[in-house]
Amino acid sequence: MKRYVLFLMACLAIASGLMAQQVEVEGKVADTKVQVGKPFTLDLSLKVPYGWFVEWNDFAQDTLSEQIDILKRGNVERTADADSNVIVKQQLTLMTFDTGQIVLPSVGLKYAKSFDDPMRLEAFTDPVRLYATTMAVDTTLAYKPIVEPLAAPITMKEVFPWILAVLLAMLLGLGIWLFLRRRKTRVDEDGNVIKGPVIPPYDKAVDELKRLREEKMWQSGKVKEYFSSLTDIAREYIEGQFGLNAVEMTTDDILDEIKPLHFPKETYNKLKDTMEVADLVKFAKYSASTLESDTALGNMTDFVNESYAHYQKMKAEEEAQQAQMKNVKQDEMAGKEEVKDV
Repeated sequence: MKRYVLFLMACLAIASGLMAQQVEVEGKVADTKVQVGKPFTLDLSLKVPYGWFVEWNDFAQDTLSEQIDILKRGNVERTADADSNVIVKQQLTLMTFDTGQIVLPSVGLKYAKSFDDPMRLEAFTDPVRLYATTMAVDTTLAYKPIVEPLAAPITMKEVFPWILAVLLAMLLGLGIWLFLRRRKTRVDEDGNVIKGPVIPPYDKAVDELKRLREEKMWQSGKVKEYFSSLTDIAREYIEGQFGLNAVEMTTDDILDEIKPLHFPKETYNKLKDTMEVADLVKFAKYSASTLESDTALGNMTDFVNESYAHYQKMKAEEEAQQAQMKNVKQDEMAGKEEVKDV
């Protein structure tokens, strides 16, 4: 029994050693002595095996602690070593305004064995003790009087850019004035200004959806931008075609406002499913699959075509009813005229 326990302990120690070799995290400063108000750098690095996923800290806040501010965030760099390990690095430029002993806190960096692995592990750098000093002043030297600012004459080199800017602004204004003066304004028979051609909302939406498919944004990793473009096309189409203020509405408001249009349930659900997936991608950092991205585009294309066909049908029925009512009124007027003649 004792040998069995010792064997298990040895296995656990070996497994811990292997894990320590697989993941390495480091936070390094060039010098533990820093000056108050003077920037210094913290070099962060995380090494994981090839194929592992690193969810790098975006350092959204401007501070690491109450004593240390973040001035600049360097680019996140990814490299590989001779053993095919992936090394992710970033340099932070920091500053402190406290003096004496301060502590650079541990920084947590998250990782997982794969992107699809829901378990996120976190490795922490070691805290670093720093000593912050003020700028050294030699008190043995004699005090010197404060020198007043010296007035310097303004040179042509300093004035010339302003003169050039004013001249360019005047030329630009003159050009706009001449363009507006010479432009011929077209008017119709009633005197109304004829504007340029306006693309119908349906035609515009169909063209933009086709262009979005050709751009293949989600295949190149731009999933969030792809879904943003897709929902923008839907919002502009709904606003232009049905007169709803969809561009300024949330998804829930849009879905509520189009219910009185009485679209077929399948058509309504295609818009609803696509908008909800887009919201997850844009606001909840949801990673949509290739199938979901392609399905979303297909559903939105179907919604535009089906809703437009439904709109045309309802419009035709409304026009037929109006024509019928007009004929009824004409028949009634004709009947009254016959009665007068009698």
